[in-house]
Amino acid sequence: MLMSFARALGEYELTLLSLCGSREEMETEPEDETFAEVHKVYLPKSKSYLNVLRALLGRSPLQLAYYQSDAFLRKVEELLPRHDAVIAHLVRTGQYIDRASYRKPSVLLMSDAISLAYHRMTQLSGAHPLWHFLYRAEYKRLLSYERSAPEKFSQTWLHSEVDRSFLGLTSKSVRILPVGVDLQEFPFNPAASGDVVAFIGNMSFSLNIDACKYFVKEIFPDLRRRAGLRFRVIGACPESVRHELEKIPAVEVTGRVRRIADALGGTFCGVCPVRGGSGIQTKILNYLALGLPCVTSRVGLEGLNAVDGRDLLVYEDPRSAAEMILRLHGEPRLREEIASNGRKLVETTYDYPVISRSVRECVAELLADESSHNRKSGCEQH
Repeated sequence: MLMSFARALGEYELTLLSLCGSREEMETEPEDETFAEVHKVYLPKSKSYLNVLRALLGRSPLQLAYYQSDAFLRKVEELLPRHDAVIAHLVRTGQYIDRASYRKPSVLLMSDAISLAYHRMTQLSGAHPLWHFLYRAEYKRLLSYERSAPEKFSQTWLHSEVDRSFLGLTSKSVRILPVGVDLQEFPFNPAASGDVVAFIGNMSFSLNIDACKYFVKEIFPDLRRRAGLRFRVIGACPESVRHELEKIPAVEVTGRVRRIADALGGTFCGVCPVRGGSGIQTKILNYLALGLPCVTSRVGLEGLNAVDGRDLLVYEDPRSAAEMILRLHGEPRLREEIASNGRKLVETTYDYPVISRSVRECVAELLADESSHNRKSGCEQH
């Protein structure tokens, strides 16, 4: 998502400053030439965990404490004076723009209301006790911060109206910029047949872990018993999570893949069983672009301009989810119809060129406002 927004600004000279939690991230370079400069700061996970433990006794969001780095702040202070504007990706980096002594036109790419996702998870059963404790501890802290943070930026970008409404952000500086999909990276292959149900997602993310565990416990057993279906998890996955999932018969985990489309052999539909999400579920847009009919929870539908029964299928409980998946498995014409409609939706609303225009317009306005402010300041001084 960040890279797609950056590529939309190809007419500008861009610098990337990244906070890395592993030596592997420090050594990995961007695959294209989107950025004229790339700077990295190492923050070991042991330091992040210590930051969180210290923050538990205070009121600051743990999300911010985890990414606390004096070295990163010093680098921000070094780079800001020689740039015309700055975009902070998520509140974890937005905190540094707020603390910096040098002021520039700024954008907080907040993306989602993370507090909304955490609030939902506190209302559900089945989450690991440690995660449940962290969700409860973090929710109110993060909600307060997310509501006040936009006041410190020239613009704030969110992906959906659902998030803006939850946070109560009414300022005109808060813009809605949906997630986009690269249709070349996700080629259309409608109504594919097979016996595999796919889940696309980064399995380092707690909400994705919860979604997969919920699926294999509450929905998948019925699918395996009645139709012998298999479940494939596609995306980066810690070994501990992979080991736990692959203990379950007919469940496979690919781990990180270079190209998602190449990992879909034998799949006939995609699922989004998220229970505590917010914003737009990128995995759903991936399914629709690829021609994989999607079966999603009601939470997964939020934020999308998709219609239940036309572009995808929305379930209310595990039983209805299983019935929808089995119906797609047995009805090729239904798969083809849902796939075609989903692809049209992505092409008209979520294709990269569509989103890119909005990104460029917002940045042009940001720089124009700063130029106008500088001219007025110059006139007043004379």
